[in-house]
Amino acid sequence: MRLYSLTQTMRLKKILFTSLLVSGIGFSAYSQSLSNGLIFSQENNGGTARFKGLGNAKTALGGDISSITGNPAGLGFFGQSDISITFNYDNAANKGSYFGNSISKNKGRFGVDHAGVVFHFPKNEGYHGWQNFNIGIGYENTNRFSNNVRYEGINPNNTIVSAYTDDIAQFGDQAFASNLSGVKLIERFADADQGYFPITNESGNKDQISDILTTGNSFRTSLAFGGNYNNVFYIGGNIGFTSFIHENSAQFSEYGWTKDAAAVAVDNPSSNFIDPTHPNYEFLDVNYEMLDDYYQRSEGSGVDFKIGAIYKPAVDWNIGATITSPTWYTIDQYTESYIGVDYYDDDNAQDPFDYGETEFTDDFSYRLITPWKFGLGVSKFFGRGLVSADAEYVNYASIKIRDIGRVNSSDDALWDQDFKDAYQGVVNLRLGGEYLITNAISGRVGINYFGNPYKNADNTQYSGSLGLGTKLTNTLYLDLAVVHFVNDYKVSPYVINEEFWGSANPVADIKHQRTNVVLTLGAKF
Repeated sequence: MRLYSLTQTMRLKKILFTSLLVSGIGFSAYSQSLSNGLIFSQENNGGTARFKGLGNAKTALGGDISSITGNPAGLGFFGQSDISITFNYDNAANKGSYFGNSISKNKGRFGVDHAGVVFHFPKNEGYHGWQNFNIGIGYENTNRFSNNVRYEGINPNNTIVSAYTDDIAQFGDQAFASNLSGVKLIERFADADQGYFPITNESGNKDQISDILTTGNSFRTSLAFGGNYNNVFYIGGNIGFTSFIHENSAQFSEYGWTKDAAAVAVDNPSSNFIDPTHPNYEFLDVNYEMLDDYYQRSEGSGVDFKIGAIYKPAVDWNIGATITSPTWYTIDQYTESYIGVDYYDDDNAQDPFDYGETEFTDDFSYRLITPWKFGLGVSKFFGRGLVSADAEYVNYASIKIRDIGRVNSSDDALWDQDFKDAYQGVVNLRLGGEYLITNAISGRVGINYFGNPYKNADNTQYSGSLGLGTKLTNTLYLDLAVVHFVNDYKVSPYVINEEFWGSANPVADIKHQRTNVVLTLGAKF
């Protein structure tokens, strides 16, 4: 019997979560929801051009529209009302390397990143007590999902069909096994307890292409308040209403040759594939083209809240802190999965002599609870500038999924354990500085380091930013920032039982770079 050791099974799950393409009909909506849990828990986009130029190191800073969704205590720094809108051009560039071959893809788009208004309500004309209570309403694009990752190469080691047979062995999906048998992709071992083996060649060169297109956005609308006590202590809070649309279209193509009769006989000497009188015989030693086409659309909405405080121990120092609640999402998820294969007499044939296809659709609704977030920040002011630094802690292992319609399900503990096995807590660091070049023009610079949320996968993320700000008039201002984000990681288009097949999982190296050009126009009133 084909067995997965505990170590192998857990490792496979971890690799699965890091994959951009989770292939095939054999994976359930449950598995897809687990992989999406991290995606929908991360936010790395929102803010005005001023704070983006500062690397979004804003926990201990105030007086900017970003304070509505950043540290709402920063609203207490406003001495008058303010309104602004932030435009964005986002370009995602990816370079995928796979079996020595490299290919690049780009995807760009324009949009509105941020908009908000702060209403100033002074409370005290003196120097003691509460100075003001300010209210802010803001819109923020918290994540852009637009991306296109493509890689291709010649794999001499294994076939995606081995991954399908592993899924059947692990999950016992006999309907999937029947479908794949029907399109002549798999056959039973002589020892039925071993499960199935591929008719496609494990060894021998196979041209493999993976193309993943992702679209969508995540938005938050927030209502916030902030107060100023004695120009020393600032406190605030907000409530946010978040929604998102996420679409993922993933295609994996494999081109190669099926096994000959001798290779099939090794695994099953009585297979009807090696019987010259059986119709299956014509599928041996022929060229095949296979497509694994996967589409998923997720829509969700949720609510969260944040509290924050800023304390000034001295006139030139700020210390800030924030606590952000989970976002309690309700998500509707629709999935389509299709596998099609064409068979040709040789690699020069124009028309297939046979073909087969199988497909699957699924609707799944669930609740997602994202992690708590804790932030600390400090800012130091100088004669003509400032330096600000932030640290944020997020424990992605605490993500939770709950199936709508079931209360206290026995599966809940298993879902929670899967997140704990795959993800971990991270510390995100931000550092930024601002210098007043002239009385009307400011220059800004910032850097970010993002912790790796995966327990057993390499995932390096960092960004750098530059910005300029100018006062157009006594009331109008304009800010510009350029942010360059880099993410290096490895991804497997499919996952096999390496011990059983005696072959390593195929791995692609992805270098993802995202450049944002951000423009904020604002007015004080």
